[in-house]
Amino acid sequence: MAEADKILLDRRIGSTLERLVERFSADAYRGAQIDLWVFDGLERRSRATNLLAGRGVAARIRSAYKPLVHAFLEEIDLDGVSGIVLRYPVIAGVAENRFLLEAYPLTDLVGARPVTFEQAAPGALDGPPLYCVELARNDGRVERILVAAPNRFHMDPLKEMVLSSTGWLRIRAAENPDLDCDQRIETDQEAAFQAVMSVLEERQWPDAGACFERLTLRVEAPFYDCRLGAEAGGFFSTAEAMHEDLYFSALEFFKAKRGLAAGDRTFQPGRIVPQIVTRQGPVRVRITLGAEPPARLMNDGANILPPDDLATAGHWLQPEAIKRHLDGLGGDAYQAVSRRGRPVWGTHIPGPGPQMVISAGQHANETSGPIGALRAAQRLKRQGAIGFAVSALENPDGFALFREFCAVHPEHMHHAARYTAGGGDLEYVARGFENEIRHLARAKTGADVHLNLHGYPAHEWTRPFTGYVPRGFETWTIPKGFFLILRTRPGWKALGDAILRAIVDDLADYEPLVALNRAQLSRYLRYVPAPPFEIRKDIPVFASEVDTGLFPVTIITEAPDETIYGPDFIVAHTAQMRAVLAAAAALAAGAS
Repeated sequence: MAEADKILLDRRIGSTLERLVERFSADAYRGAQIDLWVFDGLERRSRATNLLAGRGVAARIRSAYKPLVHAFLEEIDLDGVSGIVLRYPVIAGVAENRFLLEAYPLTDLVGARPVTFEQAAPGALDGPPLYCVELARNDGRVERILVAAPNRFHMDPLKEMVLSSTGWLRIRAAENPDLDCDQRIETDQEAAFQAVMSVLEERQWPDAGACFERLTLRVEAPFYDCRLGAEAGGFFSTAEAMHEDLYFSALEFFKAKRGLAAGDRTFQPGRIVPQIVTRQGPVRVRITLGAEPPARLMNDGANILPPDDLATAGHWLQPEAIKRHLDGLGGDAYQAVSRRGRPVWGTHIPGPGPQMVISAGQHANETSGPIGALRAAQRLKRQGAIGFAVSALENPDGFALFREFCAVHPEHMHHAARYTAGGGDLEYVARGFENEIRHLARAKTGADVHLNLHGYPAHEWTRPFTGYVPRGFETWTIPKGFFLILRTRPGWKALGDAILRAIVDDLADYEPLVALNRAQLSRYLRYVPAPPFEIRKDIPVFASEVDTGLFPVTIITEAPDETIYGPDFIVAHTAQMRAVLAAAAALAAGAS
């Protein structure tokens, strides 16, 4: 910790599981039956179960996070099962598919057995919501299993009522009924989350300007990852879930405190950094205010590739490699400077006909775009059919934080690295610093068309302590393949539609991407049966008309790339490249 850092909180929270094991080891509980839901992994829960069994207590200790999925992974026997009907709870005041989403990716955990989803009758929250699982067995029997999903209604940091995962305890003690209970318990990880938010709410923050340079929210706990395999939705991680919920809850808190609308360009609270550490023993929460580390570039020779090797890059590039590839393009170099003083590079390659601007790395945890942009730029320069400007790493401060996170959790989505060091989204803050690079590009090219290369989570995105489904990002909670967004100003729709058609047609010929999209869309549509987008040739598309924006036509690509490596990463940046090239070809041909 830097000498100037100020500690706002340093607290240890006893392990819920260890505390309850000690409590139930008393002679009074001998012969009791205990059902407990906590946020610990299977290994810790199994150890606790065995300890209690040695004391004469029959305990069933389950996961409070995604309890239905854990039930299929740990308890439900599928031998001899030919089909499954799942009735999921619907709770008044909550989105109808809330518990259907929480069942993801159940259909990929049961082999070829068909799964039918049905809504249970809507009701109020009275005890833990219940999934009803009906297993049709080969001998004609139907086995019915109820799976509890402990949740509670509570006020979140935005003072909105949400339904969130929680701990639960049931005790049945035949010989001592005074011990019986059936109630919600606050677990250690819930307490850690609440401790962070309470400190933020109690502290006096400035009413304007940055609240801090760097706010570090460190939580150490016995988190765990559950790896399901690529064919079953990848994996999920309680450490990642804590990172996501802390980050977005803090961001929402500061925005609400200043009474700002979602797109307010004055919002720059500073850098919010969740440090989520997996360790056994008591949970520890530490909050510090401090300065950002010195701005510097990080070198890793293993990730610096010659320009002709970009097509085989199975890993995101370091900034030096990105700069090297940009320099290799030649052209008219230009540069902006990030809030922390890092260079934001761009280059303009003059050419005939209409011009285009290509950008990547606006959200620094979306890593296939920079390589896709560089590969496309190399091809466009050789073709010489169109002039363009390219900036492949618009948010170098965010990218430095992303690399910091990846040193600990290389496969997580790392949304705290999404925004600039000021804490705002590059596209939605006042002109200056990083987003000056786009204004420079437009001034050099006069381009009306912008290809903005993005990504989104490659596995499920959750916020377990504030409603489970990420607020404002509900469409993005489950991957649905490579996705396209068209934004046009009034009067520019025809050009935008023509370019969009060209991109869709080209991507539909890229077989590895089509296979990926079909698999992910098939899974997505089981849990979101009425998607808010159109599907064209296996490519999800969303088009809208907007009155604002630097460019009259913007095409946004969305690759499920947070955070992937190897062959999947190559498919993602190849699709990014192909999208740019198809757009350029359509523009050069007049986009008729």
